[in-house]
Amino acid sequence: MQYNKINQYFQIITFILFIIFITIFFGNVEIIASENIYPEAPDFIPKGTIVLDETSSQELVYISPDQGILLFRSSTPQLEQLHVGDVLWLNAAAKDNFGFLRKIIYVSKKESKNKGIIIETIPWIENHSPIISGLIARPSNLEMSQQSELTCYAADEDKDELYYSWISTGGTLLGNAANVTWIAPNQTGDYLVTCEVIDHRGGKDSRSVQLWVVEKFPLLTEQEKKLIKKYGWSNNRVIRWPDGYVEVYDDTNFSRMQEVLDQWNEAMGGKVIFYLSNNPQSQVKVTYNPELSRENLCFHLDTHWRDYQLYAAEVKINPDASFCGYPKNSYALYLHSFSGVTGFDAWKGETVDQKDWQNFNLISEIMQMMIKALYKVSPSYDLNKDQ
Repeated sequence: MQYNKINQYFQIITFILFIIFITIFFGNVEIIASENIYPEAPDFIPKGTIVLDETSSQELVYISPDQGILLFRSSTPQLEQLHVGDVLWLNAAAKDNFGFLRKIIYVSKKESKNKGIIIETIPWIENHSPIISGLIARPSNLEMSQQSELTCYAADEDKDELYYSWISTGGTLLGNAANVTWIAPNQTGDYLVTCEVIDHRGGKDSRSVQLWVVEKFPLLTEQEKKLIKKYGWSNNRVIRWPDGYVEVYDDTNFSRMQEVLDQWNEAMGGKVIFYLSNNPQSQVKVTYNPELSRENLCFHLDTHWRDYQLYAAEVKINPDASFCGYPKNSYALYLHSFSGVTGFDAWKGETVDQKDWQNFNLISEIMQMMIKALYKVSPSYDLNKDQ
C-alpha cells in the first residue's frame, strides 16, 4: 500500500517536472518564434528571398544557436513550397531590419509521428549568375524538315542547379535541357534559336544561334573545293567552327584585337562571330610565349577539332616584337596568326611573304575566297563528292 503511494507521488512529481520543462522549452521557443511573426524584408536582401509569413512563423518552434536547423511543428502552404536552394530571411529582432540570410540545403517534409518539418540551412553567399560559354548547332545549315542538335554550354560558379529555357523564331524544339533538337520548318530562311539559363536564385544568362534553312544545300565550285583542299585543315572534308558565337580570351591585351576579330567575322559572312571575353577558359586563347624566340618563330598556333568541327585554339605570340619585324605593325602579326584559328592553314603555302607581313593590314583576297567557301557549307562537307 505504501509502495503504491510512493509510486503515485513519483508519477505526480514526474508529471509536474515534465510540465515545467515543456513550459520553459516552448516558452523560450515562442519568444524566438514571435520574432518572426511579422518580419519585414529589408531592401538589401537578394531578389527572390523568402520571408516567413505569419502562419509559418507561428509553427516555428526551434532555431538552433547557429541558425543551421529550423524545426516547424506543422506544415503550411508556404513551407510546402520550400526546397533546396531557396534563401530565407530570419529576423533577429522584430523591430528592426537586423537578421540572417540563410540558404536551404535540406528539407525534411516527412516525419514518422507528426507533420513537422525540419530545415537545414547555411549562411547565404552572394549569388553569381550562370555563364553561357557557347551555344552550338550541329549542323547550322539544313534542308527543310531536317534536324539539328543544339548544345548549350553553361556553368555556375556557385554550383547551383541550372534550368534551361529554349525559344525559336520558327521550326520545332524538342527538349528543355542543355541538349535539344531543332526541326527545321518547311520554309527556307534564317531562324534564331535562343537558350536562357537560370539558376535557382534568379541569376540568368542567354545566348542565341542562327540557323539557315535551304531547299537544297549550296554546291561548291571546283575552284572553291581546290582552295579548301589546299588551305584547309583537311584534304577531304570541311573542318571549321560550327555556326554561332566563339569566345576569345586575349591575355596579351592587344589594343586592336577587336579590329582583328571584326575583319575575320566579316570574312566568314557572319556564320561565326568571334568576340572578346574575360573568361580564361574561352574556346580561343591568345597568350605570350617568350620561348618562341629560341625557335625563331613569331607566333605558334594549335587548333583542336572533333567530328570535323573546331572547338578550341591557342595562339601564342612572341613578345619580342623587334625579333619578328613588327615594331610598327603588330596588327599584321595578330591578323595573320588568326587566319589559322578561322580554318585557314597558313603553313600550307606562302600566301603572304614574310617581307610583306608588315603591310598585312587587310585579309588577302585568296584567304577571303577560301574562308567564304569554307563557311558556305556545313562542317564535314565531303569535298570529293560529285556536284
